[in-house]
Amino acid sequence: MKICNRFNYKGALEILEKQESIFQELEQIVNNDLQFGRDKPAKIKKYVAEKFNKMGWGDKIKVANSKLTINFKKSGVGVCFQLGNVARTYADLLKLMELYSRNSIEVGVIYVAHSIEAKKMGTNYAQYQRLVGELELFRDIITIPIYVIGLSN
Repeated sequence: MKICNRFNYKGALEILEKQESIFQELEQIVNNDLQFGRDKPAKIKKYVAEKFNKMGWGDKIKVANSKLTINFKKSGVGVCFQLGNVARTYADLLKLMELYSRNSIEVGVIYVAHSIEAKKMGTNYAQYQRLVGELELFRDIITIPIYVIGLSN
């Protein structure tokens, strides 16, 4: 698995570049030998969670007074690692927006599979191209800076 695309929404990249070590961690964590289609999403998520935790990222970060969580958080950066159904991507956006509105995070990051890899996992999985297109469509509504990272084999 590796990064194949990046999308800078509302200045997210500029915010992340101010924290060079955080930015490097975000880029390095997903460069590995895992492969979509061969390795199940659960195995990929477990591996990624272990890597984030080893680098000091908090996990299962609660959103307000609810059972909702985002995957990881560190130094004002909230991360969602989405390898599930496309509907979960909208929930991720809302959770990140809630944390942003309460000044709990300064920027959000969403990892999502490229469309080719999403199809290898099954039907109706979240995918990079769709997320980027919908962020552009809802530019006036989604106010949080988000860095979208597209993943491929």
